[in-house]
Amino acid sequence: MELALSCITQLGLYALLALSLALVFGVSRIVNLAVGDLAAVGAYAMVATAGLPFGLRIVLTLVVLAPVLYLLERGLLGRIRDGLAGMLVTWGIGLAIRQVFEVVYTARPRSVTEPIAGSTTVLGSVYPTYRLVIAAVGLAVVVAVLVVAYRTRAGLRLRAVADNVEMAALMGTRPARTRALVFAVAGLLAVLAGALYSPLLGVTPAMGFSLLIPGFVAVLLARPASFRGAVLAVALVVALQVTLRRYFSDTVADSLFYVVVLVAVVVRANPHTRRLLSWSARPARPARSVPA
Repeated sequence: MELALSCITQLGLYALLALSLALVFGVSRIVNLAVGDLAAVGAYAMVATAGLPFGLRIVLTLVVLAPVLYLLERGLLGRIRDGLAGMLVTWGIGLAIRQVFEVVYTARPRSVTEPIAGSTTVLGSVYPTYRLVIAAVGLAVVVAVLVVAYRTRAGLRLRAVADNVEMAALMGTRPARTRALVFAVAGLLAVLAGALYSPLLGVTPAMGFSLLIPGFVAVLLARPASFRGAVLAVALVVALQVTLRRYFSDTVADSLFYVVVLVAVVVRANPHTRRLLSWSARPARPARSVPA
């Protein structure tokens, strides 16, 4: 049971990051390499506002950063149409964030106090209450974003831009504005992940890279513009990572993890595998009625 609870806790964090990556990649075909550093922004925001209530600190951070992320996309990423160039730009943004934190806070790890103390018994296993709370909050936010993406008119416009930007523009959608809004929302998901999980993480300027890897792998394994697929893929990645670390040392577990991921990516890139996944994703055709 403890293994399952650990998987759920990690899933709350990495599902937010994977969904953030999938949203940006879906609408703009840019891999946002700064997503881990945006999570670090959320974590350092908790350090900088340590005197305020924890929930208020998160709300203030999201409110302040929302227009910054929107303007960043419109002023910088919105002018780029090449995926590789966009990826390099996001890498530069992440590098700039790390340098700022190193100058302001140095490389010394910082800690954030958990706002909820104590433990809860779940099916005979004693587990920290705060970890259960943030896992529930993170997964609830992921589900809410997926509902918006697949069940609302705004989500329909988002998926239209992701599938066919020219057709979406002809139907009245403004692709540039949609991309900027999606980037802002995706960035806020990453910031929220860093803020929620800051008490569990060693808050350092370089923390973003380790947070990026599971979500990045999930986006590689999922189909482009498949937001649900990214969340399902990261669930498998987290389960693999937690299970390996349960039975092996961290060094051995990480080595085995990268080997398995490399094999999975190679298999996923095989043309026969892609055709199989495309065929399995097609909806079944309704049976034709036979005239009497």
